Amino acid sequence: MFLPRRFLSVSLLSVLAMAALVSIERNLFGAPYFSERAPQVQPYNLWHAWVALSLSLAAVQGFTRDVSRLGEPVLRMASPRELSTCVATWMFATLVALVFAIDPKAFSALAREDGLVEWSSALLIFVACGFLAAAATGQLRAALAGGERLAWIAASAAALLSAGFFVIGMEEISWMQRVFGIVTPEGLLAINNQQELNLHNISTGLSELLYYTGSFVLLTLAPFIWLHLRKGVSFGRLDAFAPSVLVLVASAPMAAFNSDNWSMLPTQMMVMMTVIILLVIADIALKAGHWREFIVLTVGAVLIVAIQELFILQASQFVRLWDPTEYKEFFIALGLAIYGFQTWSRLRSSVAASSARAALSARPLAG
Repeated sequence: MFLPRRFLSVSLLSVLAMAALVSIERNLFGAPYFSERAPQVQPYNLWHAWVALSLSLAAVQGFTRDVSRLGEPVLRMASPRELSTCVATWMFATLVALVFAIDPKAFSALAREDGLVEWSSALLIFVACGFLAAAATGQLRAALAGGERLAWIAASAAALLSAGFFVIGMEEISWMQRVFGIVTPEGLLAINNQQELNLHNISTGLSELLYYTGSFVLLTLAPFIWLHLRKGVSFGRLDAFAPSVLVLVASAPMAAFNSDNWSMLPTQMMVMMTVIILLVIADIALKAGHWREFIVLTVGAVLIVAIQELFILQASQFVRLWDPTEYKEFFIALGLAIYGFQTWSRLRSSVAASSARAALSARPLAG
C-alpha cells in the first residue's frame, strides 16, 4: 500500500508551525492570527514567509520522493483547445492585475456585489453543478440497467458534488437576495458580517480559509498527486473524478489573488506550493520535449509571483482590502466548471464503453 510518509510528516509539521505562529502573534503582538489585515513587509513578515516557503518546498519534495519508486510521471501533450484555454486564463489574470496597477477604483468596481465578476463566478459554479448533475443521472441510469457496482458509487459522488457546488454558487450570490429584494432575517442581521442572506459571512475569515483550502486541494494538489499515481492505480470509472493537469493550470491564477488573508500560513503555503508544483510539472514537460507546455507552466509560475508581489507592495491602493479575493473566487469557479465538464465527459464515455461491451457479449457466436 502506497503511503506518502514524507508528505504527511511535513503536513503535520505545518500544523505545528501554524500553532506556534498563532501563539506568537497572540502573545507578542496581541493580534488574532486568523483575521483580515493588510499585508506588510517587515522583518517578522519576511521570516513568516520564509517559514511558509521552507514548508512548501519540503512538502512538494517529500511527495515527489515518496512516489519516486512508482516511476516517472507521464505528461501527455495538451490539445490546441486545452492550451488555448490555459493561455486565455493567464492573459485574463494579467489583464486584471494591470487594471489594478492602472486604476484601483475600476479594479474594485468590477469586484462589487452583483457585479460582473461575482455573477460570472456563480454562473461558472452552476455550470459545474449542471455537468455533475447530468453525470449523476447518466450513472444512475447505467446502474439501474444492471451496470457495475461502481456506477452506483459514481452516481452518488457526482450527485453530492453537484449539490455541494449548488450551495456554493447560491452562497456566492447570497441566495439571490438582492435580485428578489429579500430582507435579511433578524437572526442573521446580528451575526452576519455583511448583513446578507448567506452563511459564509457569519465567520468570513474561517469560511474563506476553508473554501480556499478545499479549492487548492481539489484543483491544484489532487491533479499533481494523480499525475504521479495514475500509472500504478486505477479505480475504474471512478478515475473520472480525478482532476486533470488542465484543471490545475487553468485555475492556478487563483493562487495569486490574495490580500487580506495573505498573512496566514495556509494562504502563503498554497501560493508557494502552487508555484513549486507548476515548476515541477514544467520540468516534466521539458524532459518529455513538450515545449509549449513548458513555456505555459513556467510563465504561469512567474506570473503568480509577480501578481502576488504587486498586491503585497501596493496594498495601500486597495479600495477594499478584500477585492482580490473576488477575482480569486472567479478562477476557482473556472476550475470547478472545467472539472465538472471533464468528469461528465469521462463518465459518459465509460457508460458508452460499458454499453458497447454489453452489446458485444450479447451477440450470438457465428456458427
